[in-house]
This record gives sequence, C-alpha cells and structure tokens, in this order.
Amino acid sequence: MTAIPHAALALTSALGRFDRASLRTVEAATGVGEPEAALVDLIEAKTQVKASVAVVRFADEMWKALLALPERRSAR
Repeated sequence: MTAIPHAALALTSALGRFDRASLRTVEAATGVGEPEAALVDLIEAKTQVKASVAVVRFADEMWKALLALPERRSAR
C-alpha cells in the first residue's frame, strides 16, 4: 500500500479549492465578496497543496528506499 494515491486525491482537492479561492479573490477585487475571506481561503489552499506535494515526495523517497533494500543486503 502506498500513500501516493491518497496524497494525489488530497492534491486534486487542494487544487480545486485553490481555483475556487482564486476566483473569489478576483471577484473580491472587483467589489463582489469579501477580500479578506477570499485571501484566507487562498492561503489555506496553497498550504494544503504544499503539504500534499510533500507527502507525495516523501512517499516516493520511502518507496525508492524500500526497493533498494534487497540491493543493500546482497552487497553485504
């Protein structure tokens, strides 16, 4: 089992959230909506994207390390 599918799903969700927050930010700049709330949502979505990417990278590194274990044992 790998964490990558779960992180990819979270990343997809975060990117959708970022997209919606971006639209709300643009609307707020034109006078429709609350700019503060839109910016907070944008920053939260950005943080969620960063966290999801970090999980994918970590899972990839962990998977590579696990695959390298047999090579390390045979080298002994």
